[in-house]
Amino acid sequence: MSNDTVREIIDRISIVEIIGKHISLTKKGSNFFGLSPFKNEKTPSFSVSEEKKIYKCFSTGEGGNVFDFLIKVKGYTFKEVLNELADKSGVQLQSYKGSQDYQNIYDINEFAKNYFHKELFNNKSHLNYYKNIRKFNEESIDFFKLGSLLNQKDFTKDLMNNFSEDELLKSSILKKNNANLYSFFSNRVIIPIFSSSNKVFGFGARTTGDDMPKYINSSETKVFKKKNILFNEMAITKNLEKKVIITEGYFDVIKMHQNNIKNVVAPLGTSINHEKIIEIVKRGFECIICLDGDTAGRNSMLRLLDNLIKDNNFELGVKFVLLPKDADPDQLIDNNEINYLKDTLKKPLTIEKFIEKYLEKFSLSENLETQYKGKKFLKQLINDTANKDLKDVLKFHFKDFQSIKSKPNTSNNINLDIKNDLKSKFSAGVILAFIENLKEREQIYDLLLISNFEGIFEDIRSLITKTIHFNKSPADLFELLDLKGLNFTKNQLFSREIRRLCRFANSSFEGDFYLEVEKALEYINKTKS
Repeated sequence: MSNDTVREIIDRISIVEIIGKHISLTKKGSNFFGLSPFKNEKTPSFSVSEEKKIYKCFSTGEGGNVFDFLIKVKGYTFKEVLNELADKSGVQLQSYKGSQDYQNIYDINEFAKNYFHKELFNNKSHLNYYKNIRKFNEESIDFFKLGSLLNQKDFTKDLMNNFSEDELLKSSILKKNNANLYSFFSNRVIIPIFSSSNKVFGFGARTTGDDMPKYINSSETKVFKKKNILFNEMAITKNLEKKVIITEGYFDVIKMHQNNIKNVVAPLGTSINHEKIIEIVKRGFECIICLDGDTAGRNSMLRLLDNLIKDNNFELGVKFVLLPKDADPDQLIDNNEINYLKDTLKKPLTIEKFIEKYLEKFSLSENLETQYKGKKFLKQLINDTANKDLKDVLKFHFKDFQSIKSKPNTSNNINLDIKNDLKSKFSAGVILAFIENLKEREQIYDLLLISNFEGIFEDIRSLITKTIHFNKSPADLFELLDLKGLNFTKNQLFSREIRRLCRFANSSFEGDFYLEVEKALEYINKTKS
């Protein structure tokens, strides 16, 4: 048995979770403590470190890793521990029956990775896709060993010159149609998927045109089990921050890594495996879920939440980030919103805040049927919570569902640095007019760009006139201002005065919208604060 394989199992398994099934553990500081399994005692002297992946009994001097614990305490054989933990961690064994198959697959994948990466530099269209469409720099292309396959005949020939047909079919790098071998990665850009020990599990691939399906992965093999694998797993084992960001896809991970957000992983084109998230949390990490801001992304987060709370092993440690509608990390970075993305990742929503955010659409409604649906959802959520302690906490927190209704208005006198002069009021009025009159934005867009805003209104103007936000709904823009701490409408006294003074700021205004905005901006531009 390879020491690398045992080390990979130890790294990927939560020692706290395994030992916690046999001994009651309580967290104190960065470690967990319980009563020693090696002697009778009343004061806990048995310590488990998730970070170091070891246990230590201070009463007897016994210590070791998760293998040692199951062998010494539970009486397992090494082979029994190996098989159980390998299955749980998704690490494939290479030393018992079929070991040569495993090694062959890794060898073939390594060969293919090098071929794809070298081939990329002979394929101008795919290299252009990475560099100019995806905006990946050479360092990222090299770090993730991104590749390309255009001519599958040459690739198939090179494989057949180095491996047998049986080996290639078992690795799934090639398929067979009647008597012909072929690669279903043909004419796609290729993304290798590495293990935490830098072995190649398999590959992801994407078309650069309109072919469907857009994304494909290697077929499952003895080493490639999509459910148990995350793209960029090395970001977990090399992570000193103890925070892991889970995003939707390969390209989000690569673009964020390129912009110095390096603790990012992604599922392999499938829904997020909640058991994998719990395992990462048990290893002492905080998991931040950052999926796309579209409907599919929001629904995926709700499904993940549902699966997490139904699992008795879930004990919090997971937070959520809500990106602007229809935005994803890759897109935000391309639109020069990297600072916004980093700021948002620093302020993720705890599970109760995430639930509150979802419930707002029910609690804020004046419709009784809608409110009833919200209460029904919340009741079911709490009833489904498997962990009793978590269920009690959620039940207490949400004991008054309707109290959520008042939360968006709790900051009626939000403290922003706003002068109470006429220039500030006209500036606020023009900003409101731009936000709330979606159909009229285009005609006043150029006026906003060249006008002399100051202070908070300059910050708001710079934010809402970015191309990525131009077609967002008023609700989405106000949510964006909330996230940035710039929502001056939370000061209701100031907001009401603006709407009274600047009638054009109201969506119901029936006069000459352009003319009124132009007059206001003329005053703003000629007035010094």
